[in-house]
Amino acid sequence: METDPTPEQRDDVSFRAGTVALCGRPNVGKSTLLNALVGSDLAVATRFPQTTRERLLGVWSEDGFQAVLVDTPGIHRAKSALNKFMVDEALRGAKAVDLVLMLAEAPLLADTAAAEEWEPGPSAAAALASLATAGRPIALVLTKCDRIEDKGLLLPILHKWSTLHPFTALIPISATAGEGLKQLRDHVVAALPVAEPLFPEDQLSDRAIRWHAGERVRAALFDHLRDELPYCCAVTVESFKEQRKPPRDIVHASVHVERDSQKPMVIGRGAETIKAISMSARRAIAELTGRPCELYLEVKVTPNWTRDPALMQRLGLHVPVGGLS
Repeated sequence: METDPTPEQRDDVSFRAGTVALCGRPNVGKSTLLNALVGSDLAVATRFPQTTRERLLGVWSEDGFQAVLVDTPGIHRAKSALNKFMVDEALRGAKAVDLVLMLAEAPLLADTAAAEEWEPGPSAAAALASLATAGRPIALVLTKCDRIEDKGLLLPILHKWSTLHPFTALIPISATAGEGLKQLRDHVVAALPVAEPLFPEDQLSDRAIRWHAGERVRAALFDHLRDELPYCCAVTVESFKEQRKPPRDIVHASVHVERDSQKPMVIGRGAETIKAISMSARRAIAELTGRPCELYLEVKVTPNWTRDPALMQRLGLHVPVGGLS
């Protein structure tokens, strides 16, 4: 005769785990949402588009489920080898997952008439069409909705999106204000299969700490450099040493630019710019690790690295994340 399972056994039977891709156009809030869900500033989120270059796995673990979130670069019209790499990363991230979250920014509209006339732009529609080719379930997540006071304006916007694809759900959210995250959580959990956890409960990412350190340096480049220069920069962490006594991290990293003329722009007059970049990155790395950080930066010229796939590989932009292909 079979006996009823214990509460512990019942929890094991109902535990859900799987993968969820965060996709969409540049600057729609993918990294911000990942950070809000995992409860840590794991992904670098800036106000600039196309900051994310590689896929990152963020492990969202709560009682009863674990969702491995795949943060992807923004889908955009790719011209250089670097941009093509980024778009390929995003589309690869949408394959073999249990659910795709297609993020789209809520438009700022004056009134109901404007909302009813609004249509998704051709770039957003093209991004959706690209994701649909992966054949995975897609939920639409309308981001930055805290900027819209009249929530009734969201209804015609959501309706217009619903005509483009049979979404599994249409969920308006604000990751920064915490709006709609419970509804998003419920939908994600329902989409996950019953399975064992894919990562230890206390693990937040699949990436090594030195990779995250390099991302903090890149974020500082966006904060302190102007125009297109941050997009022409790559960062490689040459060494990352954890010193025990006294406890601190000692990091040596290189900032790669494409042209000789860009090097003095990164360094700045009297090395003021590179010092400011180093100070910002040092603070961010220390916040991430909980230990003091000594950071040493060197600026190198690596000609035309954004156009040369071989050079991109040398700079680390080639390794698939988390075993996803």
